[in-house]
Amino acid sequence: MSVNWFFANARRVAPQVQLFCLPYAGASAAVYRTWGELVGPEVEVLSAQLPGRGWRLREAPARDLVLLARQVAEAIAARADRPFAVFGHSMGAWLGLEVVRSLEAVGRAPLLFFASGRQAPLHGCTQPPMSHLDDEAFVGEVQTRYGGIPAELLAERELLALLLPALRADIELLERHEHAPDAPIRTPIHAVVGDTDPVVSRAEMEAWALETSGDFRLTELRGGHFYFQQDPSALLSLIRDQLTADDRLVLAKGA
Repeated sequence: MSVNWFFANARRVAPQVQLFCLPYAGASAAVYRTWGELVGPEVEVLSAQLPGRGWRLREAPARDLVLLARQVAEAIAARADRPFAVFGHSMGAWLGLEVVRSLEAVGRAPLLFFASGRQAPLHGCTQPPMSHLDDEAFVGEVQTRYGGIPAELLAERELLALLLPALRADIELLERHEHAPDAPIRTPIHAVVGDTDPVVSRAEMEAWALETSGDFRLTELRGGHFYFQQDPSALLSLIRDQLTADDRLVLAKGA
């Protein structure tokens, strides 16, 4: 039985470009559920549902970032039917780099890769390991570092217990990943970070420039680690403007 990898809003009439979004640790495809309606008619948003969450809750979460990236890349290559880009936030940024590498290897290079809210992989994990902690300590450490678990979810202990395996597996996946400084990808990288992100610095984001032989840009937007959660409009405007630039689309269609 084939696996459904992506959530998408109702298909727009002939969108110019597709945007494949990769989640942060523990998150499901639902974190980008509103983007398809907010970004504008030019862009079709497809949010990846990784194993172990959402409609794939019964599947075992992945624990190897490179292997997961190859699987995601295969799913994107099968679904992409027009010029496309990849966006990844936090864990999704490291995953996205390997997804793009796999896509380039089969001749399906994206227009652009947006690396959001995660230090360049050459820095490795800059925080002490926490995937080995017991549940209470683990949840507390996640909240201290990132503040990403909603209060209402913390209050629902049974629901939290369902989601913890994927979150723990994702953190373990990051802690175990050893970045191999292969040849840089050719796809341009646009790095994005919140200007008050407590765990990622501008300097750590600037190092993403070393991961591409193409163009590199860095944008700081107002907010913390999850700078787009309350209001994604600034990020979506940036993405839309970058993806629908006439020169980028003309080059893609002529490739």
